Amino acid sequence: MSAPSPPPNPLARLAASRLGHAEADADAERGRRNPYAHRLFLVIDSVPEMQRALAMTLASFGADKVEYAGRASDALAKLAKYDFDVVLCDYDLGNGYDGLYLFEEVKARNLIKQSCVFMIVTGERRAQRVISAAELAPDDYLLKPFTGELLSQRLERAMRRREAFKVVDAAVQRHDYLSAIEICNRMLAERGEFTLDFMKLKGSLALKIEDFHTARALYREVLAVKEVGWAKLGLAKALTGLRAYDEARGLFEEVLLENGRVMEAYDWLARLHSANHRKVEAQAVLKTATELSPVVIRRQQALAELALGNNDLATAEAACQTTLDLAKYTWHRQPTLYADLARVQLARGETAQAGRTLASLRRDYRYDEVGEWMADVIDSQIHAQSGQAQKARQLLAAAKERHKLLSPRLTPDAQMAFARACYAQKDDAAGDAVMGELVRNHHDDEALLSRIGALFDETSRGEAGRELISANVQTVVDLNNAAVKEAQAGRYEAAIERFARAHEEMPDNIQVTLNLVNATLAMVHRQGWHESHMRRAHELMLKVRKTAPTHAKFQKLQQAWRQTVDKLGMSQWSL
Repeated sequence: MSAPSPPPNPLARLAASRLGHAEADADAERGRRNPYAHRLFLVIDSVPEMQRALAMTLASFGADKVEYAGRASDALAKLAKYDFDVVLCDYDLGNGYDGLYLFEEVKARNLIKQSCVFMIVTGERRAQRVISAAELAPDDYLLKPFTGELLSQRLERAMRRREAFKVVDAAVQRHDYLSAIEICNRMLAERGEFTLDFMKLKGSLALKIEDFHTARALYREVLAVKEVGWAKLGLAKALTGLRAYDEARGLFEEVLLENGRVMEAYDWLARLHSANHRKVEAQAVLKTATELSPVVIRRQQALAELALGNNDLATAEAACQTTLDLAKYTWHRQPTLYADLARVQLARGETAQAGRTLASLRRDYRYDEVGEWMADVIDSQIHAQSGQAQKARQLLAAAKERHKLLSPRLTPDAQMAFARACYAQKDDAAGDAVMGELVRNHHDDEALLSRIGALFDETSRGEAGRELISANVQTVVDLNNAAVKEAQAGRYEAAIERFARAHEEMPDNIQVTLNLVNATLAMVHRQGWHESHMRRAHELMLKVRKTAPTHAKFQKLQQAWRQTVDKLGMSQWSL
């Protein structure tokens, strides 16, 4: 039997407590004296000597926590894993990939907090104009060679400015953009030193959740005081969302006249041309943009799609090949990129080249079920074009069987590639089944519905396709309306049951998913906690936060969810 512990000594406890406080105070004082202490740095540079030089310089400032990345893919992996305070990124990351594009990708994927400093380091003076033209501009840029004193001055200024954004870090990191906008409003009311920065942040958040009225009002307020490019570009985006297309187009063109390196303006201008059925003009705009900045994957994809629609197969093939080359060693890589390239090659009669693309897909996605399935879909098309109809049918039949199991894991692009193969081999029923399910799961996604309509036109099924889209959209609308009526009449269980059945049939339909959550919250608000219903709703909210965090209805439900669990004292169910 062990001896009993001695009774606690109050004086010893007090001394220990004071010592702990003293150490904490000392740490805080060191942090005030040395702004680099306890901050986590990431140095991104493909040249090891430059990494070491920056590390030595940072160490001389007192920075003791530094990570390194030599490639964009390594940087993205570390940014996803760690919570960095400062990122120093070389402009030229090799293979045509630049630090500015990395910054835009990081922001789009919400990988860094608002208070994180992102600084570009470059040896090219011509890069200055590119960097300063970006709407999502980094905090600063430094031209090589630079002194440690200059780096310290720039960093301390950027860190002090970014420190102001700590108030929104938590909200933005959990995708609670409405709360982040509310915080911005409070900071704007104070009219402090960083008022313009908070206006810029609020505008970008409003655009992110498609609150175009708020964004338009804010950008007009900024422009009334100061003519700045980011506000003009933001206003043009807001006007596009509000369907004021002519005014938006004029603004985008004005932005590009003032600075032809504002790359986002090209993308939006091309979308406007495309929406107005000016596909040739849209392609010309994107061709110019890809010549200026060739490494943006989504831009190359858009160019390929437009060129294919315009029957400019040479441009389409070049853009598809560039897309695949850029994506091959990044998180953008997916089997449909091989399918897109093979599709254009077959349209050009380049069967041998399509075969080589297929071989690359099989090699790169060996032991991957979706990749192997997509390879069989492409192989069936190659055999069909080569006159081997029986082999083509066998491959397509095998793909149809596996599609039943793989369907939940397939992207809309993969589903469309499969449907295109079905239509090409006269299996219209299979193609319609796939397209009908895709429409029902994305009935309110105008951009995707437009692409589906283009697929039907391409396969000479324009009229039948429009009827299929209309009928399936109406099915979802009718189901939603019937369930909403149940909820409005106070029959919450009946409404939840309707939405639950619909969710089982259309698991990727965001609107149906959120309506199920909304009906659950309404029932709990009036009738009290329901464990099983709320458990399912919690899982669905987490799923939507991962797949569609900017959805306007999700943003509102996120706030309603927080209010409900707080009111009922169920904080363990917080999102």
